[in-house]
Amino acid sequence: MAQERAVRTRERVLDAAAEAFATRGFAQTTLETVVAGTGVSKGALYGHFRSKEELARALVAHAGNAWGMLLAQAGHGARDPLEALRVLTIGLAARLGADMRLRAAVRLASELPPDQHDLGDPLGPLPARMAELAALAQADRTVSPGHTPAAVATLLLATVVGAQALPGLRIDQELPVGIEDLWPLLEAGLRAQPAPGADAETLTAS
Repeated sequence: MAQERAVRTRERVLDAAAEAFATRGFAQTTLETVVAGTGVSKGALYGHFRSKEELARALVAHAGNAWGMLLAQAGHGARDPLEALRVLTIGLAARLGADMRLRAAVRLASELPPDQHDLGDPLGPLPARMAELAALAQADRTVSPGHTPAAVATLLLATVVGAQALPGLRIDQELPVGIEDLWPLLEAGLRAQPAPGADAETLTAS
C-alpha cells in the first residue's frame, strides 16, 4: 500500500512539473511551483526529486520512451520513406496533443541552459531519424534533392512544435488535426524542385 501511494505521489509530481515546465518554462519553474500544483508536501516531493533538474531529467526520459514507440510506429506499414515521414510528423502532433509531459519535454529542448545538457536531449532521436528518412526519400526521388535532409527535418519539426504557440489553439484536439490538414501542403513543398539558383538554408535539427 505504501509503495502504491509513493508511485501515485511521484506521478502527481511529474504531472505538476510537466504543466509548470510547459506553461512557465524551465527558468520560471521552481519546486515551490510544483508543490503548489500537487497538493503534496515539500517533504513528499523531496522524497522523489531533489531539484527541478531531476524533474526535467525524468520528463526527458519519459519523452525518450514515447519517441521510441513513435519511431516504431512510423517504421511499420509505411510504403516508402515519405509516407514514414508523414506518419512520424502527424504522430508527433498527436502525441504532443495527448501528453502534457511530452509538451514539457519539447519546451525544455529549446530552454535548457548549456550547463544542463547532461539531462539528455528532449527530442531524442527524432531529428536524426527524420533526416535519415528525408535522405532516403531523396534517393528514391519522392523528395526534391534541392534541400538538405537536415533542413527537411527542421521544417517538419518546426511546423509541429511551432504550431503549439498559435493563440487559442486547443492543443489536445486541434493540433493533430491541423498538422494532418497541413501535410498535403508540406508534401507539395518537399516534392517541388527549387527554383534555378536557389540555395536551401540549412538549420540545425538538433
